[in-house]
Amino acid sequence: MIPKKLLIVLVGTSLILCSCHNNPMNAEPEPGKRNYVWELDTLNMPMNYISSVWGAAPDNVWAIGHGGTQDDRLLHYDGAQWSTYTKETIWCSGLILYGFSEYDVWMGGGAGWLASGAGIWHYDGVEWKQNYVYSIDEDYWDITVEDIWGTSPNDIYACGIIVFDDGKNGIFRGFALHYDGKNWREIARADFNSQFLTIRKEDDNVYVFSYGINYETGDGDLEFHQVKGNELRQIFSKKESEINWAGLSSINSKVNFIIENDVFQYKNKKFTKFISIDSEKFYWNICGRHEYDIFIAMSDGIAHYNGTDIEYIYRFPSERMSIIGQPLILEKDIFYGIWCTDTQFYNIVLHGTLNE
Repeated sequence: MIPKKLLIVLVGTSLILCSCHNNPMNAEPEPGKRNYVWELDTLNMPMNYISSVWGAAPDNVWAIGHGGTQDDRLLHYDGAQWSTYTKETIWCSGLILYGFSEYDVWMGGGAGWLASGAGIWHYDGVEWKQNYVYSIDEDYWDITVEDIWGTSPNDIYACGIIVFDDGKNGIFRGFALHYDGKNWREIARADFNSQFLTIRKEDDNVYVFSYGINYETGDGDLEFHQVKGNELRQIFSKKESEINWAGLSSINSKVNFIIENDVFQYKNKKFTKFISIDSEKFYWNICGRHEYDIFIAMSDGIAHYNGTDIEYIYRFPSERMSIIGQPLILEKDIFYGIWCTDTQFYNIVLHGTLNE
């Protein structure tokens, strides 16, 4: 597991106010609607831990976990029920799903015991096949792909972690990959203590969010790096003792840099604040259809920004529920992966549908 700070769930009903700059787009989109009907689906993953959801349509959604066996690692939703996918043996201990259509879905994680390195699998609408294994010549203990994201089927990025020992001494190195529609290649590898957790692109600029912990001091480095010509240029760095957390997300063509309760955009080597989320419950995760239809992960539910204000659109029925990863956002539906530890460990998908 990647070490992260835990949030204390606070109880409150007050409206969260925000401040934001003018919408950077020329034409302002319509404010996002908030009248969702919500359902909770418990997944049959007894030996697994849900880590990612992605789908092409409300009746074609995938969920992956990075534990268990091939019999409960990958699940599929057909619009009525979730079922374990066992058509092919999936050796990848999946962490992340991303795709462009029902015929073009990607999965990344570990390569499994059959192959050394990090595994990337592809689904063509018929079957899942291993597409690439990332490995290095040096001795290492483990490699995993933590994130996959792309602008098109011919422009896909992945990032992850190389562990050079058993994980006890914190010898980690981040790496980044690119896929041009035919081949994967390494575009960056860190020479400093790092775990590359998220990768995004805006225009011709590729960014990674890096976390590295110093096991001697117990303090971690939260950093953003820009990938340029197979090199990494640091554009932000703070100690974990100085800020709570940070992260990367993207909405439309804009990359958002989350630093504590503020969300920034980066241009001309300068961070500009886009929105502030004035709440201790903010879970450092935002995603949306556009700048006026943004979903905000909270420690006790989901809030929504419509260009004017922020308010809750869903509250968890249990304090032991928490959001995992980025949501799948479709035209009228949204799917979140949820962990719950009420009486035992549960994997849940929270599904919201606009009630029109």
